[in-house]
Amino acid sequence: MSSGRLPNFLIILAAVLAMATAGPPEARAAMGIAAPGMALNTDDKRCSLGLSGHIGDIQYGVTAGHCFQGGKAVFAHDGFRMGVYEQGFGSDDTVEQLGFALVRYEPNVAAAATLPDRLTITSAEAVPAVGEEVCHIGSTTGTTCGPVTAVQNGYFVADFPSEKGDSGGIVYRRGGPGAADFLGILIGTKEGGGIVVESASYLRDTISAHTGGRFEWRLPPVP
Repeated sequence: MSSGRLPNFLIILAAVLAMATAGPPEARAAMGIAAPGMALNTDDKRCSLGLSGHIGDIQYGVTAGHCFQGGKAVFAHDGFRMGVYEQGFGSDDTVEQLGFALVRYEPNVAAAATLPDRLTITSAEAVPAVGEEVCHIGSTTGTTCGPVTAVQNGYFVADFPSEKGDSGGIVYRRGGPGAADFLGILIGTKEGGGIVVESASYLRDTISAHTGGRFEWRLPPVP
């Protein structure tokens, strides 16, 4: 992997919230669904969910490292309490600092691997090729797609629209009928254009290395 600063790289896609977005303090009995691309709000910042995973029996949501706010409660867009930022690593402004933020889910939150267009994530090992179309889901822009323009160790660059609040959102590739490959999470934009995406396998290995546990993505069982 090359070292040093990511070229012309700026982190601009974690939205700073002008006011609290958390829900009411009382506990809710309903179940929450952790869906890829959904909003992850604290009282002053919004990012997006990449995909869920687990270390042993503990379930986590994964988003970009620069979204991490240790100990802060995390809420969905409707105020449902999803969990707490428990662990994080990386500022995302250099290759060595490509990291993660983990939201430890509340017991009444279920992890989903389905996408709004009725696709199901079935793989988290694929690496895209230059020119291939990939798609992203973010809490601000929704679903956007575009071509891959460069592939590096640990990350790749793609060309699709994104806005503040999209940081950490899932990036995927359509697979077979009804299936999709999880490719990584949105990290930020380059000054000259293009979106930096941290690769799924690199992200998994980085989480395992910095948490001391074996992290695995939460995928549907193979039939």
